[in-house]
Parts: sequence; structure tokens; C-alpha cells
Amino acid sequence: MNFTINVEFEFMGCIGMLIKKLNKKLSDGKIGLIIALFYFVLIVASTFVSSFFYEKIYLNITQKKVSEVSVQTLNSIQTNINLMINNADSLSKMVLSNSDLQKLLRQGGMYEDLNAQAKVSSYLYKFIQSVPYVSSVYILDNSSNVYSVGADVLPSLSAYKIINAEWYKRVMEKNGGFILELNGGGVTFENSQDNYVSLIRLVRDMDNVDKLGVLVINIPQKSFKQVFDNISSDVETNITVLDEKNQKITSLKSVNNKEGSVQGNINIDNEMIRAGDEFVGKDIGYKMKKIDKTEYLISYSSKNDYNWKFVSVIPFTKLYKENMTMIFIGFIVILFNGIILFVCSIGISRIFTMPIGYLLNSMKDIEKGVFNEVHIKAYGYELKKLCSGYNIMIAEIKKLIVHVIEEQKTIRKAELYTFQAQIKPHFLYNTLDSINSLALSGCNKEVSELVEALGNYYRTSVSKGKEIITIREEIEMVKNYLKIQKIRYPDLFKAEYLIEASCLDYKIPKLILQPLVENALYHGIRENGKNGTIKISVHRNNGIVIISVEDDGAGMSEKQIEDIISNNNKSIKESFGLRGTFERIRIFYGDDEACKIESKFGGGTKILLYINIEHKDY
Repeated sequence: MNFTINVEFEFMGCIGMLIKKLNKKLSDGKIGLIIALFYFVLIVASTFVSSFFYEKIYLNITQKKVSEVSVQTLNSIQTNINLMINNADSLSKMVLSNSDLQKLLRQGGMYEDLNAQAKVSSYLYKFIQSVPYVSSVYILDNSSNVYSVGADVLPSLSAYKIINAEWYKRVMEKNGGFILELNGGGVTFENSQDNYVSLIRLVRDMDNVDKLGVLVINIPQKSFKQVFDNISSDVETNITVLDEKNQKITSLKSVNNKEGSVQGNINIDNEMIRAGDEFVGKDIGYKMKKIDKTEYLISYSSKNDYNWKFVSVIPFTKLYKENMTMIFIGFIVILFNGIILFVCSIGISRIFTMPIGYLLNSMKDIEKGVFNEVHIKAYGYELKKLCSGYNIMIAEIKKLIVHVIEEQKTIRKAELYTFQAQIKPHFLYNTLDSINSLALSGCNKEVSELVEALGNYYRTSVSKGKEIITIREEIEMVKNYLKIQKIRYPDLFKAEYLIEASCLDYKIPKLILQPLVENALYHGIRENGKNGTIKISVHRNNGIVIISVEDDGAGMSEKQIEDIISNNNKSIKESFGLRGTFERIRIFYGDDEACKIESKFGGGTKILLYINIEHKDY
């Protein structure tokens, strides 16, 4: 068995190594090698599959034959045991019809007539000596006296135990027929190391069939084992006999007990007992079962009047060894043939694959973004058409790439300008609304300061028509914007700036901070109904400039955040500036992850922008 397992591991290891090598060759190798490997694998696979099915068919046929022999053996054993039980039945009838026993029991008790008792004792001793498979006899009279004869008698047995036994009522209902109980149904031999089968029946008056008592004849386990002394087999076998309650009567010693014995294996014993339940209602049956990593054939037979079950277990170890040896030899032959085919296919394939190799080397330049036509000497109509088609494809790809690049630039700029045009009127409308409110309130000084701040804001925002400005200029616009709002809401908020000086000269799209600050003021602090703080920070981390606008206002729910990020209709209506800014950044940088919102309802909001400083479209 160990040899079989080692061979299996070695075989699977060889297959695994071969697959890894083939994968590497297929990923890096040439087409000629792939062709050779294809034929090699095809032959190996087909032969392996054929061997696999051959093994399965062979094992199935062998399994069927072995199971038939096993069932025949069980039937033979069953016949012998049936004969022994029938003999015990006939002998029990001889005992209960003994005239001295009948006379003694009619008198009302086994101990009423000592002369008759002596005659009965002598008869029973001779009976036991003449029938070696019977170990003891019990007789219970109508006066609840228990009389016993035999080597394995239980001296302390009481009539109470017999009368109150589970089987006592069934014996009464049998009207003289017998029943079989393991160990007297728990009445006799309960402390014995071996099992006994008790044949139990009523003793009736031969004249008027009145009940005179109960007769119990015990057959020991060794008597059943003697039935198998003459059985021989080339295959190790273990047999278990179960009663109608699925209790083990005996587990017979293995025939041809060699290495890997099934005798004494608890898992196998349990499986044999389970087979008694699994095959219930069937006369015969068999199945294969793996137990402790070993395949076993479990056979079953139950052709008797007592509902006893006979189960045998046979290991397939030897058969597996023979098959694994054949498979291993076949694999060596296949491998040898595959090597020959591999060498031949390499030589043949080179005639056709060398031109393809030149073409492949030229195609590798495409991975580097270099689209060059190839000019090689090809053999055969197909290869010439392949090279010609490749060159035409390269030329068309070049034209298409140029066209797509120009088209995408135009589309992106148009979308960017459209969003900017929408944002500027939005901000101007809010600012003019603030100026109008102050003018109506008679705050002329504040109106003057607001107009001046607005002028500074637009002077910076115009930026000589530039759409890309520095972070320094963007921060200046935000400061002017907050100055405008501070005039209108002097006690509503305060602003804090945490700006790394090294980040001020990096360029970003214009007007991406002001909408975020506006959102923090109107939808964060103002909506919260109390004073708050707006924090604006800029810092650099690993080639990324991180700009954040944070407030301690009303915050957002998860649904509001999702609405803004996903650009649905509700977010467009309620947060146009914020949505438009996010869309501008996504379009400009081509990164859907460039904007992030961190917020919870009632806990403030933090908006983060991740700016790639290596972006080239400036």
C-alpha cells in the first residue's frame, strides 16, 4: 500500500512539473515548439484517458466478479449457520418432549422430584456433550424456578429477569415457536467476554399443550466461528454477522490475514454495521467504500428466516498495485513516443515558423508604441498575405491614433469650457445678490468693499484668458471670495489656511476651489445655524498635491454624498457648483478618483482633491 501511494505521488509530481514547463514554453516559446508540444500533449492525453477508462472498466468487472464470489461465500456461510440453527431447533424439540422433563414440569416445579430431576440433569448433560455447538441450557418452570445445565451457566440468574425480559411476551405469542436473542436479550451472560445466541421457546404439555415453562438454549460465538474454518480465499476477507436489531453477533477472523489486515479496525467494523442498515430490505448487495484511504468492497446477504445479516469486507490493495504498475509502464512508453514526436515536430515546424518569427520580432515594437511596417521574405501564399495585411493594418492604426487623439482633445476642451461657462454665472449671481442685499440695507461702506473685492476676484479669475493658473492665484481668488462673504456675514464664519509654500506654483484648472468653499459656507455652516470654521489646506504627498476644504457645519448624509458623486438629477439641482467642479476635474485629469467627500450628518464635511502634478495638459 505504501508503494502504491508513493507511486501515485511521484506520478502526480511528474505531471505537475511537466505542466509548469509546458506553460512556460507556451508563454515564451515559438510557434514551432507549441506545435510540437500540442501533438505531444494530445497523444499523452488520449492515451492517458484510454488508460483511465480501461482501468475503470477492468476494476468494475473485477469488482463484480469478486462481489459475486463474496456473496456466494456469504450464502454458503449463511446456509451452514441456518443448518446449525435448524438443528438446534430440532434438538430443542427433543429436549422439551423428554418424558422425565414433562413429568417434572407437570408436578409444578423442577425441584419437586429429585429422582426425576437427576434423570433430567443426566439427559441434558449428555445432550450438551453430544451437541458441541451448545454451551448451556436454561429451564424456567411455572413456579418461577430456574434450572440450568452447562459450562457457562450464570448461577445468580433469577426467574424475575426472564419473566420481565423484553422478549418474554413475544415467546408467549409464538405458541411454541422459537425466537433468537443475542445474549438472551440481556438476561444471560451479560458479563461474558463472548457473545451468545439464545434460542428461546415455550415448553408445552405434550398431552394438553398447556404451558409448562420456558426453554433457553445458548449457542456461543465460537460455534459460529467454527463454520468458517474450512473457508479459504486468495484475498483477505473479514465477515461480520448481525442480528435483526443490527447487533453484532460475531466478527469472524480474517481469511488470509496479511499486511493491512481489516480485522480489529474500528472504522471498518462501524462501516459493516452501517451496511446492515443501508441494505435493509435487500437479499444481496455490494458497494465500494474508501475507509482510512483504502478502497474496500463491502458485500451483503440476508437470505434467512431470522433477518440476520451477513456482511463481508475485502480490500482491493493488491489489485490497485497491479493497475498502478501497468499505468506507470504505459506512461513511460507514452513519454518515450512523445519525445520522438517532439523532436520530429520541431524540425518540421521550423520550415514554416522562421518567417513568422521575423514578423513576431517586428510586432514586439508595437508594445513600445512604435508602429513600423515589416519587410521580410516569406514562403507560401498565406505568409505573404499575412505580412501584407500586417503592413496595411499598421498604416491604418497610425491614421486612426492621430485622429482619435485630436478628436478627444477637442471634446475634452469643449466640455471643460462648457462647465466653466456654467460655473461663472452661478458665482456672479450669488455675489450680485449679496451686493443687492447690502445696498438695500444702506450699508454703503460694505457695498464699496464688496464691489472692490468682487473686482479683485474677477481680475484674478480673468487671468488674461488663461484657463490654467497656479495654486497661488487660485488661493487669492478664494480669499477675495471669502472677503466678499465676510462682509455679508461678518459673524457667521472664520477662515483658516494651511498652505505649503512648495505647492503654490503648481498649476491647476481655474475656479476649482471657490465652488467648494461656497458649498462649505452655504450648505455646511449656514445650514447648521451657528458659527463655524472653514479650513483650506494644500500639501504634497508622493507626486500628488492634496487640496482640502473642510467645515464643521451640518454635514451630509450618505445618500447626499452618493447623489453628488453619481451626478443624479437631485444633486444637479441642489449642488450645481460642487457637481460641476467635480466633473471638470474628472474631465481634465481623466481620473474618476480625483475627488472625494468625507462627511457625516451633523459632523461637518471635508472635500479632498487629488491633483497629479505630472499632468501634461497645461
